[in-house]
Amino acid sequence: MDKTRINTANPQELLEIPGVDTTGRDAILRHRAEHGPIRSAAELAQLLGRSQAQAAWTDEIDFRPADETAPEAPGA
Repeated sequence: MDKTRINTANPQELLEIPGVDTTGRDAILRHRAEHGPIRSAAELAQLLGRSQAQAAWTDEIDFRPADETAPEAPGA
């Protein structure tokens, strides 16, 4: 199974992440646009207003940042 690259995933792909609903998806997209990549499960948990990261995130999410030239990269 391929991991979801949270920093390049499109809105539909973000909804496939366990525990991410439309509100969370919008928060992720806003964060990426305003602050850049999400670097860890702990940062994602904080962004989504969770007290801790879900265990599945480690297995299902790739936190590598977008390439600097990717359309999702801030300032691109």
